[in-house]
Amino acid sequence: MKYGHFLVAFGSLALAAAPLRAQEQLPADSMEIGRKYTTWFYMAMTDSLIAHMVDKTGISSDQIMQSLDQLTEHAGHEVSVVEEKFITRNGKRQYWRTAQFDQLEEPLLLRWVITPQGEIDGLGLGPLSQAPPIDPPK
Repeated sequence: MKYGHFLVAFGSLALAAAPLRAQEQLPADSMEIGRKYTTWFYMAMTDSLIAHMVDKTGISSDQIMQSLDQLTEHAGHEVSVVEEKFITRNGKRQYWRTAQFDQLEEPLLLRWVITPQGEIDGLGLGPLSQAPPIDPPK
């Protein structure tokens, strides 16, 4: 599979995000929130995802469905979670879910930007080997 074509489909899911202040914290159940958003994505619950986005007009149900269709076509279905963690990237907290899919050898990395209010402020997906850089620890 050629990742370049696959990744282009997910480029449309990037949402504009406002910078977080250093003192802002994620909700205590942030890991569960990240898991819930991932489940909603896999189950095509587009209205639920859009209802929890900071910019509810930034993406359509059709765009989410198109990205999910691309994921399923090229990667298949998630078969196991390799790792879940929170990182900081560009000053924003992100839930990173590394998972193995049944049609790929390399794990994929699903990234949700989650605000202190628990809303979605961005989404990314791509091969683990192409993970974007994270902020250095403070």
